[in-house]
Amino acid sequence: MLASSAIPAVIILFLRMGTPESPRWLISKGRIEEAREIVKKHVGPNIVLDDERPVQTNSSFATLFRKDIRKRTAFNCIFFVCLVIPYFAIYTFLPSILDAIGLSEGYGTDFLLNGLLIAGAVLGIWFTVKFSRRGFLISSFIVLIVTLSLLSVLPSSATVLMILSFAIFTLIMSAVSNLVGVFPAESFPTEIRSTGVGLATSISRLGSAIGTFLLTMGIANFGIQFTMFCLTTVLIIGAVVSIAWAPETKSLTLSDASNSGKKV
Repeated sequence: MLASSAIPAVIILFLRMGTPESPRWLISKGRIEEAREIVKKHVGPNIVLDDERPVQTNSSFATLFRKDIRKRTAFNCIFFVCLVIPYFAIYTFLPSILDAIGLSEGYGTDFLLNGLLIAGAVLGIWFTVKFSRRGFLISSFIVLIVTLSLLSVLPSSATVLMILSFAIFTLIMSAVSNLVGVFPAESFPTEIRSTGVGLATSISRLGSAIGTFLLTMGIANFGIQFTMFCLTTVLIIGAVVSIAWAPETKSLTLSDASNSGKKV
């Protein structure tokens, strides 16, 4: 099952071989004619670049920890990892989790949960477009905390409430996951955007690996309720960091994002 994910990865690898360079990046390197040709070919023959002057920028990795940027760096790394730890931990070992909280696992349950994940992904796209980025993130963390807390404390006999809590948790977790592809890209100035997104993604993958590894150990040694409580604590940390540091990036253009990054 895990090895099969290499198939779409290889397909994307071949598809990306024909992807043109960013005109902004080419301009920054003084390759003006190449930038013009790419814009003409992929955007339109009548499109004119607004600024063709090469700009010298300090885009080293250390820039992410500059005084005016480091708060956004910390926010993106922490909120990202606080979402993916419970996500990967719970859904990687879903049959064991369902069995531990007293829910049956089968085709019906799988179909329902996958349906909720798909519905949540679509709902998340709409929420991302419709509502405040910051508000969407914070409210999602609150809902996730409440539902996972209920799964931590409810007795196994409260089947209906546990199913409802897990369904809402799944729906909102899938929806808010849209923001991990939006917030980091919108938070960093253009010259360090790829570096910032790369760092946040790397930290999230490290966290998800550790969380997934520790989940089964936690259930085996301390039980499902304590393990769920620990995952709830991770979500609480994400909510607190988001309330304190999450910027509002909904209406920013790429230029605005670059300027706002210098004013944090």
